[in-house]
Amino acid sequence: MKATPDGGWLAASAVRRRIAVIAIAALGIALLGPPLFDVWDDWTNPPFKPLWTTLIENGIGVVLAGTLAAGGVWLYRRDWEDEYVYGAAEWVVAIVVGHAIVMGWILFVQVSLQGDLKPYVIAMDGIVLSADVALGVGIYNARSRRNRDQLEAERDRLSALYENSSDAIATVRFNGDAVVETANDAFHERFETAADDILAAAPRSLDAGTVRERGIDGTLEYEWDAGDGRDYRVSVTPVDADDEDVRVHLRVADITEQTELAREAEARERLEHLHRVASDLATVDTVDAAYERTLNALRSTVAFDEACVVVDGEVVAGRDAETWLDRESIECVQTGAVPSDGGAITRTVKDGRTVLTIPVGDEAVLQAGVDEPSLRDSQITAAELLGTHLREARQRLDREARLRDQRERLELLNRTFRHDLMNDANVIDARASLLESHVDGEGESYLETVEKRADEMGERIETMRSLMKAVEGDAHDLTPKPAATVLKAQVDDARETYRRAAFEVDTPIPGVDVLADDLLADVFQNLLANAVEHNTDDAPHVHVSAERDGDDLLVTVADNGAGIDPERRDAVFDLGEKGESSGGTGIGLNICRRIVDSYGGDITITDADSLGGAAFTVRLPIAGD
Repeated sequence: MKATPDGGWLAASAVRRRIAVIAIAALGIALLGPPLFDVWDDWTNPPFKPLWTTLIENGIGVVLAGTLAAGGVWLYRRDWEDEYVYGAAEWVVAIVVGHAIVMGWILFVQVSLQGDLKPYVIAMDGIVLSADVALGVGIYNARSRRNRDQLEAERDRLSALYENSSDAIATVRFNGDAVVETANDAFHERFETAADDILAAAPRSLDAGTVRERGIDGTLEYEWDAGDGRDYRVSVTPVDADDEDVRVHLRVADITEQTELAREAEARERLEHLHRVASDLATVDTVDAAYERTLNALRSTVAFDEACVVVDGEVVAGRDAETWLDRESIECVQTGAVPSDGGAITRTVKDGRTVLTIPVGDEAVLQAGVDEPSLRDSQITAAELLGTHLREARQRLDREARLRDQRERLELLNRTFRHDLMNDANVIDARASLLESHVDGEGESYLETVEKRADEMGERIETMRSLMKAVEGDAHDLTPKPAATVLKAQVDDARETYRRAAFEVDTPIPGVDVLADDLLADVFQNLLANAVEHNTDDAPHVHVSAERDGDDLLVTVADNGAGIDPERRDAVFDLGEKGESSGGTGIGLNICRRIVDSYGGDITITDADSLGGAAFTVRLPIAGD
């Protein structure tokens, strides 16, 4: 029990202490009365008795009563706590009163009921009563000694543990403050002789009163941050909690490395989780789904109480949050930041919460609020990475939306070219054929021009159709196509179209299927046409060959033209690139490369060793069995 500020309890305790010792001394003085009176009576009243005999008779009573009075004075001068002094007085008064009651009852029975005083019976009863009291005192003393022996054995055992343990271990006695009675070297080195700070970190108050009155069920364990960068696990076990002493066994284990390992493991798990989230975000097909998965991952990363995604000042998704958590953070956060920029910021808002704000691109942020006073660096870094993944997911979804829009437009153009314009070109060509028998010589030249332009229009429409199908990317499916059949068909068409050119084909062509689509014919058609139309020789010669190279088929179209300079071999595939004397559109080779790239192949240009011109080699993946 602690003193009140005005000292009232201390004053009351001191009064009780004085009353107790005065009662003991007064009782001793009072008990001196009978033997002193007997001495005086034997010496002054007849029959007179020798003084030495009456002193021998009453000397024991005088000594015992005087000892009792002196004991009260001695007890008052001890530095014992008041409650111990008062307890001793209670025992004295209780035993004296008990003796008085028993002896009074015996005297009452002999005098009042029997009319005969029997001193021998009184003496025998007194001896028996003293024996009973002595038995009680002996049992109490034996139990006390037994408890002390057990406590000493426990202390010896703990001392052995102290010597063999690297943990800081001590026995603490509560006497106002926590006093370290014994401790091992580890405790002295780390904490000197202070235990108050260690016990103050316990989840409930630890002092003499609480340990004695409520006790500790088993061992109380808790973690303690000493403020020196180290983490400790504290174990408090009561070893003595009787009325006189309250002691506990204190063990302080350094768990800093364990804590760091646990935090590292937690950080690794968090990063692995983020990798899984990144994979999930790479497959979502709507921005709302991306927000939902991001918030789910943020909960396991930060363990927030509330969170939200804010885009252009509006909350588009949230967990227990209907509006933004901290407007000021949104206004000052570094937009477009990545984790290395330190883009995330944390602030403590008015209600004491910690708000983490992570930038997600230029116009969006991710916010999370926790009741904790701070967040660990690993949590902030993980949240920043999560913001980066969300930003990339939003960018991907934006790109995919734009591509879908472009594909829709290309499909519209494709249908327009293939249907409307081709129909118009066919109508013009058909009507021009009908006019051949109705025009004179002068009109024939105009009619030939119309027919020629109609044919060129049809060719350009087909070229544009091939280009648009090529740029559609994964809009077309790849299936096994017989390369030899398609190649021979295009060579036959080229022979019909370009009668002045010679086409030579090495046979046999490998009979394999390649992964392609209907545009494979356009690739061969463009390469064969290019070998003739850009040939400066008066008698164009085109050599076609094919061979298998592992899992690929190599098809080569070589010519006897002027060839292509090595510096320009990459540039000829650019859209709109054409030679100075070329009358083409400059998109044929670009279409070829786009189509072959979509197949997973490639086109290269080398010198045609046998013919002296250029050689275009197409590498096409062979379809599996």
